[in-house]
Amino acid sequence: MNVGISTASFYPEYLTEETVPLIGNMGIKTVEVFLESYSEYDEEFCKEMKDVLDKYDIKVNSIHAIGTQFEPQLFSATERQRKDALKMLLKVLKAANILGAKVYVFHGPAVRKETKPNIDFEKIAKNADYIAETAGEYGIKFAWENVYWCWFSYPKFALSLKEVTNSKNIYFTLDIKQAMKSKQDPFEYLKAMGEYIANVHLCDYDNDGNLFLPGRGNFDFRRLYKELERINYRGPVIMEVYRNNYKEYSEMMEGIIFLKEIFDR
Repeated sequence: MNVGISTASFYPEYLTEETVPLIGNMGIKTVEVFLESYSEYDEEFCKEMKDVLDKYDIKVNSIHAIGTQFEPQLFSATERQRKDALKMLLKVLKAANILGAKVYVFHGPAVRKETKPNIDFEKIAKNADYIAETAGEYGIKFAWENVYWCWFSYPKFALSLKEVTNSKNIYFTLDIKQAMKSKQDPFEYLKAMGEYIANVHLCDYDNDGNLFLPGRGNFDFRRLYKELERINYRGPVIMEVYRNNYKEYSEMMEGIIFLKEIFDR
């Protein structure tokens, strides 16, 4: 396992492409690129960003889009909405290809807060298979992320989805802060995802739900390392924090160093 960082950790003070020199100067070689708007899905934008990434010898492991812009509509009841959403998905997958990403992080449809989603898994299986297979055509793993305000807000979702789908390209992104926000044990998500974990998002938090840079809260990262080792996970672990989780950008290196001491072996 190696330690990387998400460009989202610098939002909104720096544009996506502006984060690359900052990350490069920190000596970090693995990133998740969070494309923040429609224009960032364009091929020209991604080609220019890839040139800057190459300048700093940074590899893109995963790509994230603003999922609310099109991902829910991939499961829409009308064909027109699904087709329009698919056009946007294809732009994102092409962008991922240009950037050299191996994983597409997916949020999916949202739910009302504090409401457990009532999902007809048999009904959504065909759509999920189609999205995953489309990503596979671009050589990209489709990795559905646990998010507290989306369908995947409880661990059993992963098991239920795998039971009804046929695609071999359905994977998961484990996000420990989102697990906490869902009021669920992150290790239950890990157990449910198992060998299909393709990406990991890391942040720290305390018993009151306050978020911090890794090493400043009380999450058991060493246990996480052992559990990921147990399932033979060999992908990167991505530090993804919010701008209000730190004061100065120089502090971010503390979180990276803390994670490297545990995961970068």
